[in-house]
Amino acid sequence: MRLKNVTLVQLRTFLSLVRNESFTKAGQDLAVSPATVTSQIKQLEDALETRLLFRTTRSVKLTDAGAVLARQATKILHLIEAIPERLGAVANLERGEVSVGIIGTAGYVMPKVLASYQREHPGIHLDLMMGNRNTIWDAILEGNIDIGIMGTPPEDTNIQSEVIGTHRLIFVAHPNHPLCQLDRELTPKELIKHQLIAREVGSGTRLAMAAYFGALFHQATRPPIVLDTNEGIKQSILAGMGISLLSDATCELELNHGLLKTLPVEGTPLDRQWYAVRLANLERNPAEQSLLRFLAMQAER
Repeated sequence: MRLKNVTLVQLRTFLSLVRNESFTKAGQDLAVSPATVTSQIKQLEDALETRLLFRTTRSVKLTDAGAVLARQATKILHLIEAIPERLGAVANLERGEVSVGIIGTAGYVMPKVLASYQREHPGIHLDLMMGNRNTIWDAILEGNIDIGIMGTPPEDTNIQSEVIGTHRLIFVAHPNHPLCQLDRELTPKELIKHQLIAREVGSGTRLAMAAYFGALFHQATRPPIVLDTNEGIKQSILAGMGISLLSDATCELELNHGLLKTLPVEGTPLDRQWYAVRLANLERNPAEQSLLRFLAMQAER
């Protein structure tokens, strides 16, 4: 069976013959001679290595194989004929799909932004995943997502990035924590004497905490408690287990209700940016281009 030799002309000719049950009428339907119809059908049968029709002087009947081909050929031609309409819908942003990876910290803000985009473009499907900095970065490089939303990306000539938002990293504690009772600015040396709660290795917030403390990070009185979610860290702070460095976006609700308190620490808050990161030198589909423009507009507001 030589499927590569099957052509759309042959399939259209075959379906016309099925409808008209006559080589002459099929030729009239297609504006070709009956001999051309006969030739196309013979080439199709040769390519498929099977008989498709029972021919008599008065009629044309389908074999079992011909009946199967008629059903499949109808589906194939419908799909092909729908291509211009589907492509037009994509170009007009009536439909499309974009895969987006979001770091955990941005997960407190970006869903609202993406929901606004979907309200403007209800036909665009957003396929979302969440993970820490390393997970999202790997997904970008491996081409598993179209856009990654993360903190400052590593330097790499294979990626492009644009700033799409800002946030601040702050030290937070339970209001009853001893450090909250001191009415003055705190130093890193004072903080390191208390139990720290940190994100896991691979998290951008973990990197920021280690960079802030420098060598002091490895001289802590006690090793940090390590948790892999911001929610886990917040619950641990609320339970009085320690202090942590968090994005203000992750604990806005708790701060506003007095459940957590910002510590006045030297050199903080740490201003940070969120980026839309993607592989460079790739052709972008209209939906992806539209989302990138939307995210860039949010950064300007």
